[in-house]
Amino acid sequence: MSMLFLSSVSLAFSAFAAKGIVMDRHYADLHGRGKEPAPALKMRMRTLAWLGLALSFAACIAARGWHVGPVLWCGVLSVAAWTVAAMLQYAPRKVAQGAWIGIPAALLTTTLLLLH
Repeated sequence: MSMLFLSSVSLAFSAFAAKGIVMDRHYADLHGRGKEPAPALKMRMRTLAWLGLALSFAACIAARGWHVGPVLWCGVLSVAAWTVAAMLQYAPRKVAQGAWIGIPAALLTTTLLLLH
């Protein structure tokens, strides 16, 4: 399994987690009923989510090329989205923790690949 593929998976998971945890319902699950995220926080997390998805796409292209990379990315997106959706229902705090672990993991795998 390619390190870039692992980087793509962790970036996609972190991106969907960033998008999910600022949704009103899930934000209230994490911070208490009646709490809503600030509009600036929503915008910042959505921007980070789109950036994470773009970087995930770039990692898939780098891992498998232009012929297979976009197909691989669709699979990565599906698995990451299903995982985040299931975890938000049953363990919302784990999603927030996993999102913060996914970003350094992606940077580490990419750095190790570039140094090798």
